[in-house]
Amino acid sequence: MNILHIHTSLQGGGIEAMICGLANEMVKTNNVVVCTIFKPQNTDVFQNKIDTRVQCLSLNKTKQGFSLKEIFKIVALISKNKYDVVHIHGSFYYYFLAILLFHKRIKFFYTVHSDAFMECSYWDRKILWLKRFCFRRGWIKAITISPDSQLSFKKLYNSKSKLIYNGVPKPLISTPNILSQYKINKATKVFLHAGRISKPKNQFVLCKVFRRLIDEGHDIVLVIAGGCQDMSIYKSISTYFSERIHYIGEKSNVIDYMADADAMCLPSLWEGLPITLLEAFSIGCISICTPVGGIKNIIEDGVNGLLSASSNEDDYYNAMKRYLELSSKQIEALRRAAFESFAKFDIKNVSKEYLDFYSE
Repeated sequence: MNILHIHTSLQGGGIEAMICGLANEMVKTNNVVVCTIFKPQNTDVFQNKIDTRVQCLSLNKTKQGFSLKEIFKIVALISKNKYDVVHIHGSFYYYFLAILLFHKRIKFFYTVHSDAFMECSYWDRKILWLKRFCFRRGWIKAITISPDSQLSFKKLYNSKSKLIYNGVPKPLISTPNILSQYKINKATKVFLHAGRISKPKNQFVLCKVFRRLIDEGHDIVLVIAGGCQDMSIYKSISTYFSERIHYIGEKSNVIDYMADADAMCLPSLWEGLPITLLEAFSIGCISICTPVGGIKNIIEDGVNGLLSASSNEDDYYNAMKRYLELSSKQIEALRRAAFESFAKFDIKNVSKEYLDFYSE
């Protein structure tokens, strides 16, 4: 098959990892193109994260905001290439004209990478009636990434979707003991938060919880890794930065940090199915999470990770306290169960599910 994956941009985060992972697997047996609408700010994505057999394109949009030009560029791209499958990753409004023109000869797929209400952008809401129509007529087939995501899609569009969980490749650890530089002493427990500085990731509550625990005398350190998407949130959490709370920016080798962490913190307000959680499974890293989105569908509290009662400060604080009270035997059991949970989310298996769905 000739497959086109198209997304607004590949600027880090879970959607980027998912698209790269799918492309790298699918190109083993298919012709695969990955296209971005916005001009890449960091060519490292194309050069280092995508298999050289995958053709990489960009429409080179540079200005933010709505533009008719890109809608017609997408029509031209699809018109002159013989794609069997066009797989869209969000921002329906860029693609509606291509779907209307080519749905009879090309299979269109659309992955909802989050809660359907949350991922429906401003411009998507402007043409929500058309989006619903295309889903209901089967002109574009929807894929959701968790039972919660699927339920939200049903509520918003009154249409069915195919449930396929996200996936990640088995990792290679290139830099062991990468977090040792942040330890105060040998007994210090180092926790990692991997996520862009943004409202849904709830970093303000995370920092407040760690400040409480540090003030109580716990020998712990928090390392925050991720690009800054919201400067106002960054300013609010920067007051907490110290020798025990560090912000290290975006890292291309975040899996190395995860492999060396005592646990990973995900205090999110909302999620689809976080790629970072699946990466944590792949190396047996314990995750301390809030019960939002697809997280609560794959984390069994006290078995393969820990779930707080909610996303508020006190509940996440209590979840952290529970972790700190675990024995070494309990921690080892959690790590083992987390690693055993990974097989379902191996990108090889996930890619096969996608290809089977394309072929139906």
